[in-house]
Amino acid sequence: MIILFSKKFRYLFFFLILLFGKLSAQENFIGYINPAISLTLKNESPWSYTFGIAQRNIVYTDLENSSNFKKETKFQGQFLELNHTTSRRIGVHGKFTAGIKYRFIEIFTQKHNETRINEQYSYSKKYEHFSIAHRIRLAQRFRNYTTYRTRYRFSFQVPLAPKEASSNQLDLVTSLEGVWEMGKIETPNFGVRYSNYLKCRIYKNTELNFGLEYRYRNFTQNPYTQLFLISSLKITM
Repeated sequence: MIILFSKKFRYLFFFLILLFGKLSAQENFIGYINPAISLTLKNESPWSYTFGIAQRNIVYTDLENSSNFKKETKFQGQFLELNHTTSRRIGVHGKFTAGIKYRFIEIFTQKHNETRINEQYSYSKKYEHFSIAHRIRLAQRFRNYTTYRTRYRFSFQVPLAPKEASSNQLDLVTSLEGVWEMGKIETPNFGVRYSNYLKCRIYKNTELNFGLEYRYRNFTQNPYTQLFLISSLKITM
């Protein structure tokens, strides 16, 4: 089992290197880091409440007609985010969630702060050796103008080691999401998001996620790509 785990981890690491190498060679490419921390409160009722904080920074920007790596790897803060969601279980596999996010942007850039409201329904089911999840989300993004988004995500989760082998359970999660957005001054456009990350339970109620997310945005008009190094610490009480 240990040998099997090490092989799977090597395959994942090799895939991430290839992905980053391919994307960093593209034009209109931006690399980000996006750490986040969240606390979820649960009880015996079907309701749960999550409070979180996140921050985003640009760490790499592809410059046209430039091969100066030092010039392109420039750290630039984007925003600090506070968020809250309230969820209710629906049946065995379903859950409805509504939430709000507020992003402090003006302290980093000249853009306006923004508020986001999300409504979503998710369905997840566990099988013997893997689990799958579907998520449909509607979002409203308020700043000096309003953007509306519709998103659908499918994710697949598989354990990389048997649960009885260690108390620190490790899973590989892969997801694919389509995003449709439009606004009063925005032409409707479509994008896709693909992510691969490791999900590790480091304590009974504490989980650490670490991996990459690739976004190919607005490819129906003026496409550009983004790569996120994602890391999140999730605590449940």
